[in-house]
Amino acid sequence: MMELESAIAAGEASMPIDIRVLHNGMGILYLCHGTVNGKDFIDANNRLLAFNDGLKQVKYGLVDETAIDDIQISESEMLTITAQDKKIAAFVPSGAVVAVIAKDDLALRLARMWESFVEYTGWETMTFRIRWKAENWIIEKVKANSGIELIFDNGITVT
Repeated sequence: MMELESAIAAGEASMPIDIRVLHNGMGILYLCHGTVNGKDFIDANNRLLAFNDGLKQVKYGLVDETAIDDIQISESEMLTITAQDKKIAAFVPSGAVVAVIAKDDLALRLARMWESFVEYTGWETMTFRIRWKAENWIIEKVKANSGIELIFDNGITVT
């Protein structure tokens, strides 16, 4: 998994979406900052798709948009993103969950629109305003779906 993490990090110099591999490859974090548009999500998804074999142990995704200043995604970009997500879902084991953390109303509406578009992937998705709530939900869902206990840096665990 370190190969996946190194390769993704090497391809993201000064991009508005940093991709981090968490929990030894069980989690993928999209850490968004500044001004983010649909092309940025498309580029981030392309970086993941380049390492599709590395996605076989992913149990969850976390999209953190709390550090964005502005977000703009067109309808055609949203359709491209969801088509990519269908490809990603083909490599990720069933039972995967994705949480989105949206800090403002526009980001929240876009996240909920995205959720409706990716229903067919088999992912369980949820949008939150606060990171610890998203992490707690991921902990609960991964334990229920895979029997694996996760701990985030905030110390939340489910026993």
